[in-house]
Formats: sequence, C-alpha cells, structure tokens
Amino acid sequence: MRVWLMWLALALCDTSVSYAQSTPTPLLVDRDMSPAAGATATIAVGRLVAHGEDRFVPLRLFEDKGKLRHAANATYRLAKLALFDEPQENWFRVANHELFGHGARLRELFDGHVGYYLPPPPPYGRGGGATFFEFDRPPTVEEVLAVTVGGMEANYMMARALARDAVTEGQWHYRDARRYLYGEYDTIRYIRGTHDLEKAGHDVSDFLRTYNDVASDLGEKSLSARTLRRRVLVSFANPMIAYSYYSTFISYVWSGNANAPVPMLHVGATRYLPMAHFHLTSFGTEWIIDNMFIRNGRFVDATISAGETIGARTWGIGLQATRLASFRRWTVDGEGHLWHQPEWGGAFAAAAQRELAHRGARSVALVVQAGFKTNGFLAGERLHQGAFVRVGAVVIPTFIPTSRRSP
Repeated sequence: MRVWLMWLALALCDTSVSYAQSTPTPLLVDRDMSPAAGATATIAVGRLVAHGEDRFVPLRLFEDKGKLRHAANATYRLAKLALFDEPQENWFRVANHELFGHGARLRELFDGHVGYYLPPPPPYGRGGGATFFEFDRPPTVEEVLAVTVGGMEANYMMARALARDAVTEGQWHYRDARRYLYGEYDTIRYIRGTHDLEKAGHDVSDFLRTYNDVASDLGEKSLSARTLRRRVLVSFANPMIAYSYYSTFISYVWSGNANAPVPMLHVGATRYLPMAHFHLTSFGTEWIIDNMFIRNGRFVDATISAGETIGARTWGIGLQATRLASFRRWTVDGEGHLWHQPEWGGAFAAAAQRELAHRGARSVALVVQAGFKTNGFLAGERLHQGAFVRVGAVVIPTFIPTSRRSP
C-alpha cells in the first residue's frame, strides 16, 4: 500500500507546470486529508490535466500571420477556455471545497457518515456541490463554525500555494492562474452573494446564524450579511487577482502564450508583493495581510492578521520561509505562528525535502512535513491541539519544458 501511494504521488507531482529551477508545491497526504494536504492534491491533479492538454491540444490553429489568422486563433483559444478549461477549473474548485474543506473538518472532528454530491459543471451540468453529513456527537460552536467555513478555507489554501509557486518562479501557467482565481474568489463570491434570508445549507448564512445565536445569548454585538459584504471588499486589494485575468485573457487568449509573468516590487535584489484577504474562521472574522518576499530563489511570507470574535478582538502573526537550512542532501523549510483568539496559541512546522532520483531532466524528491499546534484556528491545520505529520513527493524540473503550440 505504501509503495502504491508513493507511485501515485510521483505520478501526480510529475505534472507540475513549472518553468524555473524552484520547488513547486509538493503533493502531501496526512491522516484526514486536511485542507492543507487536500489543496496540494487538487493542485497536482489540476496540473496533471493541464500538462496533458499542453502536450496534445495546440495553442493555435494557424501561424499568426495577419490579423485575420490572429483573430481566428484568439477565438479558438477563447472557445477552448470556455468549453474545456473553465468547466474543469470550476469543478476543481467545487471538489476542493467539498472534499477537502467541509469533508476534511468532518473527518478530523467526527466519525459520522459523510457523503458528497459533485455534479458536472456548466455548461455540461447544473454545477455546484454539496456535502451531506451526520454528527456522531453534539458539536461545539467552534466545531460547527469550522465545518461551515471549511470549504472556503480549503480554497484559500489552494490559492495561497499557487501564489507562492507563481511569485517564486516569477511566472505562472494560465491554468494555474484560473485555478488561483477560482480558489481566491470562493470566499469573495460566497460572501458578496449572501443576503439575510438565505436557506439553511448556505455556508455564509449558516455561519452568521450560528455566530449570532451565541452573540445574542451573551448580549454581544452580532454580524449581518451587509457587514460581511462590505468587509470582504478588502480582498480585492490583491494584485494576483489582476494578474490572473491578464494571464488568461491577454497573455493566453489574445497573445497565445501559455505562461505569463508575475510582476513584483523590487527592493534591490529582493522582490516583494503584498496582498490582503478577508476570511471567516471558527472564532469569527479575520483580515490578513500577506507580505511575500523572494530573494535568491528563497520564498519568505510574513503575515499579520486582525479579527473579531464574540466580545473580543483577535490578532496573529506568522512567518514562513523556504530553504532555511540544508544538510546531507536534505533541505529544510519552516514556519511559525502566534495568535490571540482571544486565547493565546501558536504553531510551528518544518518540512524536509530530499532528492531521491533523477527522471530525465527532472529530479524526484521526498517531502516530510511535521509540526505542532495548540488549540485555535490556523487555516489548513487541525482545530484542536496536537501534532501533525504529512508525507509526499515533488518533481523539480531542471529545464524549460516544451509544449505543442501549433498544428
């Protein structure tokens, strides 16, 4: 069984659409396939599909000689995007939301039955999805909120990993760009489309109902759908959203390039990109400022968060860095977090990577991640105190691969 899992990991990771000598997101597995691990699986499968498409489906039908042929090629790519690529990325968003969002929190916290409904996406089906479950014991309010927001949390984890790969490499594939937009927009779309009289089963409405019931019992301030719709606007302060549109419609559809640059601010030899997010969590609401730095191929992300829970304010800080140390062919990444939600808590983790073998012009590496966290919410990680371990693999390309670009 272990051998089979390893070969599956290698097969999926070998499809990463990477165009520089940097380490893309590895495929990781853990006991419950948490939002953090599940997002890496969704990325790996999505890249597998994109890789196969690049090999067998051309980017243009004719040589771009003249305006008419250029327009015909652009129209072909737009149709391919609408009928072929978009339905896939939409379905990946829904599958990640249900399987590794709601499903992951239910697997982590409860032993009751869990089922999923994942119909074909538009224009081939009604789209959307659902998770059906039964609690095997009375849940706490924190657990209910964690399950409710888990889908949006999983897609945030997917978007965060894609952003890390893109800024480290300095460019991204248009399918990664679309997948990022779907992941990042999951929270924005859900909240912006929420009204005060939604039916039960609507994630944001269920969050508001549970949160406000407790706030009302304690005589504290409640939240409204209008308040959340206003607060989530801060998530548009994210350059990666604009880059994803440029990558798709300008670089890919109009120009016929599968890859597009990811601009960053330059401070000497250091590249820097800030971005903002708004999230719903198991304790309340939270704003996050991501500060991503790249220097000599090393990724560093410093996060600052501020939020609100029932009757109190919250805050947190975090730091993540790659290539912190290397010894005996192992390379170590690390991260640490500290928060007040309003209880104090924290987490730390380290990921070690070791090259196992070369496969053609690519090297296959084993990845082991381990960490510990206290009680409290940290996106992607277990809710309650405890250690966590993930294992997986990654394939690191050492050259710029070619793809079929003309008939």
